[in-house]
Amino acid sequence: MARRLEIQGICNDLLDSFVSRYNDLNGYWALGVFQGFLRANSADELCFDLLDVEQCEIKTVFSQTSNYYQSALQRHLKTRNISSQWVEAGSIKVQRTSSTGLMCRIEIKTDLGRVFASQRHVMARPHDPMFELQSAGKFGPKNQKGE
Repeated sequence: MARRLEIQGICNDLLDSFVSRYNDLNGYWALGVFQGFLRANSADELCFDLLDVEQCEIKTVFSQTSNYYQSALQRHLKTRNISSQWVEAGSIKVQRTSSTGLMCRIEIKTDLGRVFASQRHVMARPHDPMFELQSAGKFGPKNQKGE
């Protein structure tokens, strides 16, 4: 029998995937791309909505990542036999803490009002194609369709 407490495990699993080197955008580590975007736009935070309920402002810039993690959440819920109606809101936030530091946090709010969260501080230099080799691997949101 599924329990809402299992949503904490989903938070941990999704965050592990998000900060992983396999989280790839166009052949480059996604967190480096996010760090470069935040720096270039003088912004402090990115937000990815996990339920497409428009709780995050930026939608189109990294829609590939947002879509991937929305389907990954649904896949995790289905695997654990957890009703999607139990999840009221969810987001992944990437906050710039320094020129090379990012705080990544996922939050999922249940229908009963409880918020499950997981966070990790990650060192990620801003993306620079002059110093990075593009990956040809079949990893990351561009190659994983979340099915």
